[in-house]
Amino acid sequence: MTANLPTPAQMMANALAEFDKAYWALGNAADWLRSDWPAGAEMTAEQAERRTRMFRAIHDAKAAINVGRGAR
Repeated sequence: MTANLPTPAQMMANALAEFDKAYWALGNAADWLRSDWPAGAEMTAEQAERRTRMFRAIHDAKAAINVGRGAR
């Protein structure tokens, strides 16, 4: 019996909802990377470089999600 299986439309809608969750989660991660920190707690050069790599990865991941969203 296949009564509990999702329809193709439901599958697509649920997948798009997960794309949206991932996109917003990446935005939250970027917000954390932009957070303020206490005076005197400056980033080291290594931390700043890692932060830059993380921003690039977030940008790339969001771009990939947008490609997936457009494939409707």
